[in-house]
Amino acid sequence: MKFLYSDEPIIACSTCNHANAALSVLRISGFSDLAPFLPFFTLTGPIEPRRVYYTKLKSGDEFLDDICLTYFAAPKSYNGENILELSLHGNTLNTERILNFFIKFTGCRLAAPGEFTYRALKNKKLTLSQVEGLDLFLNANSGYALDQGLSLLSGNLHLIYVELYDLFLKHKSALELSIDFIDDVGEETAKNYFHSSLLDFQKKFETLHRRVLPLSENLLQPEIVLAGLPNSGKSSFFNHLLREDRAIVSSIAGTTRDYLAETLVIEGVKYKLIDTAGIREASDVIEAEGIKRTQQKMNNSFYSILLINPFEMRDEFHSLAELSFDQIYFTHSDLPNFSEARAEVVKLYPQFGPMGAINLSHPATTIERDLFSSINNKYLFFTKDKPILLERHKYLILQVQQHLESYVNLSAYECDVAILSHELNTLASCLSELLGIVSPDQILNSIFSNFCIGK
Repeated sequence: MKFLYSDEPIIACSTCNHANAALSVLRISGFSDLAPFLPFFTLTGPIEPRRVYYTKLKSGDEFLDDICLTYFAAPKSYNGENILELSLHGNTLNTERILNFFIKFTGCRLAAPGEFTYRALKNKKLTLSQVEGLDLFLNANSGYALDQGLSLLSGNLHLIYVELYDLFLKHKSALELSIDFIDDVGEETAKNYFHSSLLDFQKKFETLHRRVLPLSENLLQPEIVLAGLPNSGKSSFFNHLLREDRAIVSSIAGTTRDYLAETLVIEGVKYKLIDTAGIREASDVIEAEGIKRTQQKMNNSFYSILLINPFEMRDEFHSLAELSFDQIYFTHSDLPNFSEARAEVVKLYPQFGPMGAINLSHPATTIERDLFSSINNKYLFFTKDKPILLERHKYLILQVQQHLESYVNLSAYECDVAILSHELNTLASCLSELLGIVSPDQILNSIFSNFCIGK
């Protein structure tokens, strides 16, 4: 989406229009007057803002639907423009027909994803942080992500950024005091104000900086990755956890040539469960690409599980054994001589000795309970300090940290306030972007690409 401001009327379905539902909500925005719409409704009196009207929607003598209509007059609306919301029967064919009707007869165009919210940002009804919070809230995979999205949307987290920025401005004024008013306030007073204001800013920022760690864990879309050699039982375990035959299970090595992903919900958190291609020396280009993707998924996983078939070991297992896994299981425990085969593996890799065996042929297993508890405990551990989830915010906070360290070190020995002022301006640009005072188009494009049509 190219962000060039347009004030022409837009229309979109603000509810899901991909499946039948009881109701669909159409939202029209950016028009200057209700007059062009009035002939399509069977209302006799004036339409007052923020009141719901029951009416018939018609085209000439043709009846289209029974609807409920609500008018939000600018600037007291979601995006600061005139907005007309129509609640109609939610058959997808009906929704599409009425959308096309308004596009044809009222001069509206179909809205781009996130365009209503983009207009709210342009009209200063929402801050950039609130827009990002709405994005996070709408696409959250867990209760924690919902809460942080709501915190941004309601302005709570944004308020912390504002308080930080106010402390920065106080310190900046202390530096300017040293430049322009040193003779009026005295050198010692100016020096004390400079250091105390810097300390206040550092303390406030440190409480925020702690919330970006650890950066290696993806808590927005946490992935549970199953890894192992071919025929280690990954696909069987994948199906077992999902309680359905999603992955193809075969005794032929290399059946899974690319990763499969399905949603697995544990304690209210949506995880992406991934069945990867087995690690071995690839026999063709397609398999090699699948193995490459396996390695990438293992590196980026939130929770990793290694499955070991002690009867089929390969040289490639050495590279797997060097990696760190959250959980390790021996499979094929129903086969004869399993204990002996497992003992041979443990002899070579003692770190796997405490790990137990699983038998997927017995459905009455406690594996899900124990595994899900372990996954949930890890998630709770990484969210207990309320980490910042949005990548842009984490990146900018780390940038501020780097510039702040440089500035503090410089201020310890540098007496030239002009040099200090230059370094402080670099810090200011990062803080401004974090606060949303500046918002490059690439940032907006990244945010609004996640939004649904009609929001």
